[in-house]
Amino acid sequence: MNHEKQKGRKQFEQFFAVLFRPNELVELRFIESWTSNGKRRRRVAGPAKWLPAHKVNSEYDGLVEFAESERANVYFGVCPRQREADSHDETIKTVRCVWCDVDDVTVEETQRRWKAVEIPRPSIVVISGNGIHAYWLLNQDLASAEERNRLATMLPAFYRAFGGDHVQNLSRVMRPAGTFNYKGARNGRPPLPCSLVFCDPERRYSLAAFATWMQFTESSIRHGNAVSPVEAKKGLSSDTVLACRAGAAALASRLDMPSQDRSRRDFAVVCDLLRLGLRPEEIWSLVADKSKFESNGRPYFDLTITNAERMTLLAASAPND
Repeated sequence: MNHEKQKGRKQFEQFFAVLFRPNELVELRFIESWTSNGKRRRRVAGPAKWLPAHKVNSEYDGLVEFAESERANVYFGVCPRQREADSHDETIKTVRCVWCDVDDVTVEETQRRWKAVEIPRPSIVVISGNGIHAYWLLNQDLASAEERNRLATMLPAFYRAFGGDHVQNLSRVMRPAGTFNYKGARNGRPPLPCSLVFCDPERRYSLAAFATWMQFTESSIRHGNAVSPVEAKKGLSSDTVLACRAGAAALASRLDMPSQDRSRRDFAVVCDLLRLGLRPEEIWSLVADKSKFESNGRPYFDLTITNAERMTLLAASAPND
């Protein structure tokens, strides 16, 4: 156990050293998740923390001990936070990487998917205990609002290309390497390590490396074209095309995550689904059993979709500078 703990600490320290500058704030959350009566349940196991990156490592022992005692999954904000309590997309001012979460796959399968759609090798790959997390380090921080907006708009198409999960928002939290995945521990599932497969801090990319998905997003918004870069390529396997189409479900699954403002989050998800080319009834079938759509029903959805269609139309008709 001591050996495993030392290994975990080393990976934890390496992971945070690559993604953060010493004085940047890191958001940490602690959430237990399990299944009860066929439904997914979540419990906030402790208050969120905002710590300078150089102090996160010194908290490692306490974090893993608390997580073990509470069966809590530790999550961190991928992008640095500006101040304590920041946890929304609009507060993100620095983006240092592109990231993704692919559920229920092996490293080999994700590599095959990335190769099929010509995505470059990630800088960091983590086995999350339930799938694969990947990070593509950028050669320059995205510090301007225009750059961050371009990335945020691109992410849904990027994930959809290979069946990535619901990690499109800039304030997204992920599991850090060196911790344990306690999902389902209350149901008897043993904890699984969240561990580094490889980490190459020198492997960095310009935003232009993701131009294919930016071009797709801009075109789809203007013309309502929902064909992904994967579907436009010839000779791909049916598995890859199916992974593409799974992107809509992955987007909708964002609604299962905890949120301090569910109405805003619900609206953002519906906007993203519209941008993928889904019709209102298709979107309703994806979201009806989630978040406030489940509790407030069709009237809430109709109001949300109407406002989202208006917003999407305005974005589509806006002149290019």
